[in-house]
Amino acid sequence: MKTILLGLLIVPFLTFAQSETTEPDGSQGTFNHYNWEIGVNGGVNITNVAGLADSLSSIRRFGSLYGATLTYHFNRFLAIKTDFDFENKGWTINDLEVLAADGITTTTQNVSQHLDYFDIPAFFRVGFGNRIKFDFNFGPYIAFLTENRTFYTDPSGIEIPVANEFFDNFSKTDFGLVYGGGIDFAIGKRWSFGFDLLYEHGLKEINANGLKNTSIDFDFGINYLFGAKKKK
Repeated sequence: MKTILLGLLIVPFLTFAQSETTEPDGSQGTFNHYNWEIGVNGGVNITNVAGLADSLSSIRRFGSLYGATLTYHFNRFLAIKTDFDFENKGWTINDLEVLAADGITTTTQNVSQHLDYFDIPAFFRVGFGNRIKFDFNFGPYIAFLTENRTFYTDPSGIEIPVANEFFDNFSKTDFGLVYGGGIDFAIGKRWSFGFDLLYEHGLKEINANGLKNTSIDFDFGINYLFGAKKKK
């Protein structure tokens, strides 16, 4: 993951040295010349959960996300973008009473819930700019659960699995809304570098206790532009 993020940060600056490359008509590369973008993306997120009982409090979890992205530009202002991401979600509940390792006595622990998803947001982008575009994003997402871990960490650093009613029987799917903003830089003739700040608001109750996912995503990407538009 660190290698992916480092690459996303370094490649655009190496390519920027070629940013004076021009189109056949003499103009420098811009988003307006192409219908499609395909690329890779990665970043970090801050996740939590809504719908906990009043007697419980949760703290945020910091995770990561990475994957691929595809964008189609209808015109210079409107596009639709789809990501195909592996994303960590979850939260931690402070001072939850759980059974001790002996299965008889109880102990109070900070219990972590890790939910990993294959996450597919698809949102409309309204953008303004030429070589630098500012985008507003809104649309749905659907996600598929790939891993579920509930545990606390003992003093020696070992993860101890936990069974508790607030962490049982998670749905295999999740869906909701995603919205936020971004900025994209055209680099040279066929490359762009972008950043999105997005909020994922879960609409589906992911277990019988009515919990819903929330996530703030900081997402960087490097994209290749193709499918040149016909000259009118």
